[in-house]
Amino acid sequence: MRMKWQVVVALAALTVVSGCTVAVSGSAAPVPGQGPIAKAMDACTLLDEAQLDALGYEAKGRSVEENKERLQTPMCLWNTKDDVEPSAILNVGYTTDIDFNEYIAGAVPKSGPQQIAGFTWTQYPSIIGDDCVMYAILGDKSFAYVSVSEPPLEKACEMAKVTIPRVAAHLPGGQDAPSITPTGPAKAEPGGPLLSVDPCTMLKPEQVAQLPGIKPEGEKDNSSAVPNASYCLWDDTDGDQGQKAFEVWFGPSTPVTEWPGAKGVPATETLDVGGKKWGLFPNMGGLRATCGATLAITETSSVQVVSGFIGDDTKTCDLVKKGLPLVTANLPG
Repeated sequence: MRMKWQVVVALAALTVVSGCTVAVSGSAAPVPGQGPIAKAMDACTLLDEAQLDALGYEAKGRSVEENKERLQTPMCLWNTKDDVEPSAILNVGYTTDIDFNEYIAGAVPKSGPQQIAGFTWTQYPSIIGDDCVMYAILGDKSFAYVSVSEPPLEKACEMAKVTIPRVAAHLPGGQDAPSITPTGPAKAEPGGPLLSVDPCTMLKPEQVAQLPGIKPEGEKDNSSAVPNASYCLWDDTDGDQGQKAFEVWFGPSTPVTEWPGAKGVPATETLDVGGKKWGLFPNMGGLRATCGATLAITETSSVQVVSGFIGDDTKTCDLVKKGLPLVTANLPG
């Protein structure tokens, strides 16, 4: 059985990046002697930003153009947002110029037809083990599909079926999409004692002097990855090898279990520092030379301390452990 259609999807899914192709208004100019040039279909238009947000996906996806020689429909792929579980890849495709029977190449349906949002949708097999892909035939050479990959198959199919009515609403003859309860927990609003404190005040000059290989002045910055978070970085003095910089992070809307690198990972050790319980994470985020420690301030806010050592795995957490008593003494509240 030739399963070319999902080979293409699998390769595209492995290279998902932000940045949906932008459709250009107007008509393309024909080449002299040829007919009008058909405007390329952008499958990213089959879901709008509000729908993607409610479904738990990032607002921008990756648009992949049609390739008839490979029997590849126009498609768009989206990743789930960082705070949504389970993580998944959503793939939506739609064509008006590929024969479905040729495309499917004899594949046998995995489920009976289901009526969803005004169309008949049928699940077909995929070469990706936990990929649930459902198709709707719309015309002689027109069909659409919705595919969800990465969660267990049963969960992937649940997620696909929730997405289908939203896609169908953008297809010719589709029904209006029903409202949807947003996926994932509500975003915590920044609050608590961390809001009014500069993370660079967590080490006084005489305390920084107790940390070997660290420069005396810290530099504050805002995080581009963690909402509302800021940090202070005291740089190291020995270049690319040995001791690494010492960082104190404030997350006024980040629960202690939500820091990147610590999310879903149990602490290897709990350190009692002045009555405060810090969780220790050697090799934080899978980085061999990085160590982190996290502390809850409130239910929805927390502090993170990060450092590391390159060249000697036995020293990875040394500076973090040495700095925790100094930082803890200066924490608000």
